[in-house]
Amino acid sequence: MTVGIYLIIILILGYSSVNIRERMGLKWLKPFTWLGIFIHEASHALACIITGGKVVGFHISSTAGSVSHYKSKVPIIGPMLIAIAPIFGGLLAVGALNQFWLGTSLGFVSSNVWETFLVVVLSLNFSTLATWVLIILFLNIGVMLGPSIQDLKNIWPLVIVSFFIKSEEVAQILALVIVLIVINIILFLLIWLIKSLFKKPTYGNY
Repeated sequence: MTVGIYLIIILILGYSSVNIRERMGLKWLKPFTWLGIFIHEASHALACIITGGKVVGFHISSTAGSVSHYKSKVPIIGPMLIAIAPIFGGLLAVGALNQFWLGTSLGFVSSNVWETFLVVVLSLNFSTLATWVLIILFLNIGVMLGPSIQDLKNIWPLVIVSFFIKSEEVAQILALVIVLIVINIILFLLIWLIKSLFKKPTYGNY
């Protein structure tokens, strides 16, 4: 597959994950969400600085975040890099945490999404603290990597160009991003299922 196909899948899954999280309204998840939103917005800010822009505002909360900045000094490419930065910034943050603390087998395996998914899932050992920390990170992956509406507006030219690009190395990176977001959505669906099973029935008066 070309890089563009991977990006389209990431954009759709990332946006879906953010919407699922907002609709579920998991109050207990909000303290953990700060981390994901911080990494997302920090990635935007860092990309802005690298491309010659100036950050004038940085705001995060448990539900949303924003970065105010002047335009990048790199025409056309600068805004696209700023928009796509959370994908790579988030992945870098997870990778660094895993490398220097968790030490799990999470990593770039293949450009095949299914193979990567199996390796990541089968490597989880629920008897270790590292796995549970990863699960908390997985619950944050959507807000960490998922694009905002403004991101989508700025990224579409890059997506079009990427349909003509083939790179095994980039494909492996993007395959891992897809897998992380898929696991994020699966976890949300499992939480929704558990909530539904234990939800007290409501009775009306007739």
